[in-house]
Amino acid sequence: MIEPQAAPQTGGRILLVEDDAIVAQIYQIALTRQGFEVIVAQDGEAGLRGAMESSPKLVFLDIRLPKLDGIEVLRRLKQHAATRAIPVVMLTNYDDPELIRASRELGAKDYIVKVNTDPTELPLIATRWITEGA
Repeated sequence: MIEPQAAPQTGGRILLVEDDAIVAQIYQIALTRQGFEVIVAQDGEAGLRGAMESSPKLVFLDIRLPKLDGIEVLRRLKQHAATRAIPVVMLTNYDDPELIRASRELGAKDYIVKVNTDPTELPLIATRWITEGA
């Protein structure tokens, strides 16, 4: 797991579950610049542990991950009482209607396709779902 970067903690803690270290760093920078504390998990199992241990206000979750895929991580997050209420936004390159449907049915708040999203938009997306989940 990558340690959280220091930033003013005005936006809250976000768990970013992303296996591509370069992509994770880009997203982490975009979020920390806007006052979020970001914890990065590089596989599905680490993502589940991170959600349990760090009590994030939001999870950005990739689908293609080592150890456990994002759909299974989402399923487990929504089944566990301690993580059920955490808003989850899928952040993936799979623009697949079946995955979108499955994610929504399991409780994902949003489904963002990486190639269609500028990293600087992530703080706005996070703020929206953190605010609505409060």
